[in-house]
Amino acid sequence: MSAKLQRRASIGGIRNRTTDSPEMTLDDYYHVVAKTILCNQNPLTGLFAAGKDTDHAWVRDNVYAIMAIWGLSLSYKKHLDQMENWTKCYELEQVIY
Repeated sequence: MSAKLQRRASIGGIRNRTTDSPEMTLDDYYHVVAKTILCNQNPLTGLFAAGKDTDHAWVRDNVYAIMAIWGLSLSYKKHLDQMENWTKCYELEQVIY
């Protein structure tokens, strides 16, 4: 089995992550989602634009974007042992609704 398949995403805050570890935490995924998806959300309509320089939005793109956010919020909800995870879970759920 390749090293890529053997990697598992560790849970942020539960396991200590070293700087040379290739594992991604939930916080890493949160920052990726924030930089790529949440920055394109329209504050009035809640829709995700096709890009930063356009105003139109595609239904397919919005469904994929909201599914990624919903999946990340479910991951945070599964590990609500820390207050930081609770706040990020709540924030992601508010973006969905």
